[in-house]
Amino acid sequence: MSLDTKWLEDFLQLAEMQHFSRAAEVRHITQPAFGRHIRALEKSVGQTLINRSTTPISLTPAGRQFRTIARNIVSQMEDGLKLLNGIEKPLLNPIRIATPHSLSSPTLLDLIYHLEESEISAQFSVDILRVDYAVQSLSEGDCDFLLGFEILSLLQPPFKNLCLGQGDFLLVSVTDSQGKAKFAPQTESVPILRYSSESYSARLIEQKQPELAALNTYPVFESSMCQLHKEMALRGKGISWLPDTLIQQELTNGQLVAIDPTQYRIPYQIRLYRNGSPLHNDAEAVWSTLKEQLLTHWQLTTPWDTP
Repeated sequence: MSLDTKWLEDFLQLAEMQHFSRAAEVRHITQPAFGRHIRALEKSVGQTLINRSTTPISLTPAGRQFRTIARNIVSQMEDGLKLLNGIEKPLLNPIRIATPHSLSSPTLLDLIYHLEESEISAQFSVDILRVDYAVQSLSEGDCDFLLGFEILSLLQPPFKNLCLGQGDFLLVSVTDSQGKAKFAPQTESVPILRYSSESYSARLIEQKQPELAALNTYPVFESSMCQLHKEMALRGKGISWLPDTLIQQELTNGQLVAIDPTQYRIPYQIRLYRNGSPLHNDAEAVWSTLKEQLLTHWQLTTPWDTP
């Protein structure tokens, strides 16, 4: 296979702008020449990458997979040239991970530490994104992996996933001077910290709410970020649903307490997602290592009350 790296840059620009003439203008070439580059790339790859029948134009399934490959090739070449010429010392082809705020710490940090202990020698670049933006980032090849909860759209081809662990969203309250829950929503009206309607947490809780016993609450705060909910809960502003992986320390030291966890717990899984197309060597090594370790029953996380 013979291809020009400029064709890859043209293709990536077209995939971003979804318009031939505007992409050609950005690339500083004529539209006819730009079109020839894209056709030459498709011929070299042996696949139709662009669906020209849609408005705006879109990528074919092969085009979406090839976008990841093209990004990796161009990024590795650019980083290598910068390093060679001493322009800067960038992270050389790092493993790019997108994750929501709720899993950024400590879960993602625990995963990176575990990989280092498993002798994975790599550099990491992390983007903390809202779940829908993280899905978009993975779909468009802007990251190698997405560390997240169960995301239905990613549980099917062309995506792959590994279940790294599990846990529960718990309904928690700050404790009083006797170490008991400050709020008792089963017996009195209490403030609750609510998730923004577009957030993953809100959708998960809403889905499970009919199965749970009714609570006597009134909303006093709203945010999509679990970390803000945690801070507000610790300040005694209300009860909140929080993933146990985020509050392990606070549950252990008694700052927070789970309210009747036999009733109020919502299970979740933590999964690592990727595109089906090949990744660079370090990213593939991470995937293979974790896949092998999961066969030995290793888990990154377990529910908060598991012995």
